[in-house]
Amino acid sequence: MHQLIFRIAIVPGLIIPGLAVSLATSAQAQTVSTSVSVTGNVNSPTVLNSSGLQALPQATQTDSYAAAGKPVTDTFTGPTLWNVLQSAGGIKTNPAVKNDVLNNYIIATGTDGYKAVISAGEIAPNFGNKADLVAIQDTSGGLPGSNGLARVTAPGDNAGGRYVSNLTNLTVASAIRQSSTGGGLTSSFKVDGAVNTSMTFNLAALQALPAYTETVTYKSGSTSVTDTYTGALLWNVLGLAGIQLDSSIKNDILRKVITVTGSDGYQVAFSAGELSPMFGNEPILVAYADTNGQLGAGGADGFARLVVPGDIAGGRYVSNIADLYVFDGVSAVPEPSTWAMLLLGFAGVGFVAFRRKPLAAPAMVRG
Repeated sequence: MHQLIFRIAIVPGLIIPGLAVSLATSAQAQTVSTSVSVTGNVNSPTVLNSSGLQALPQATQTDSYAAAGKPVTDTFTGPTLWNVLQSAGGIKTNPAVKNDVLNNYIIATGTDGYKAVISAGEIAPNFGNKADLVAIQDTSGGLPGSNGLARVTAPGDNAGGRYVSNLTNLTVASAIRQSSTGGGLTSSFKVDGAVNTSMTFNLAALQALPAYTETVTYKSGSTSVTDTYTGALLWNVLGLAGIQLDSSIKNDILRKVITVTGSDGYQVAFSAGELSPMFGNEPILVAYADTNGQLGAGGADGFARLVVPGDIAGGRYVSNIADLYVFDGVSAVPEPSTWAMLLLGFAGVGFVAFRRKPLAAPAMVRG
């Protein structure tokens, strides 16, 4: 008797031509999730079922948010999103790039294809440290149940758009790298990419926007820094340029990513969801003045730097801002596919070999 051996090389995040329709159809048909795949820019892509999620450290939180305009309060239990990513070996980073983790973001996908983005900086313990959960139980009875095996939570969000139900996939992606302008002090920065109007902001343009003042404390290396900053909200700066949205996509704003790049090429990615007043409403500033003299004439941080209240370390405090770039974080990466779906698509195939290619965002034309 001859033994038939099937060899299947699985590439996380890859959709094979000819199988894309069947895989997408399968995902749409599975309205109640039974597993969560963790793919993309992680060290060890994995698939977690109920027991796998239960084996991770559990946390409990009570959240209040609006769903379809109605107030909801629910208590959720499950592992943190950060710990789920750690179960896949953690986010893959380049040790030669300072704080490379902050240039990554996570796409949460439900079985119906609904997607929302969370930035790595929001949930990284050394930075935003938000306790977003991959919840597997709740007091309302939706988990496990009509909301599937698991649901992402976004504590502090005003509306529930990032509470992705029937979670089936978490894809980690690295944001598009913008080029360095050579370093040094900046006197203006660009806002470009997926915006209605590409713009250049100088000090006068920032001062023309409503001014906000924040006193913050954060770590710079091993040193604790306290400073009072004045500036415009990052959301208001983006609002002048206008983020391009597709009205046919539900909560399309939650798919958008904004990179903030300094003149030396240092770059951090933010999700539009953490900035939008409808959702995270984080008061992140594009600061142009401070009490410690870091900004303005004689300051080492240029005419503008980012200020992220609540962050533990100052990695997202981008100095000498040179560029704000907006793009669709979902369309920048391949469609997610779980290992189980790939196995289903390959049923009856004798031998399939793929060349492993790193997950990378395609090049985009700058505005």
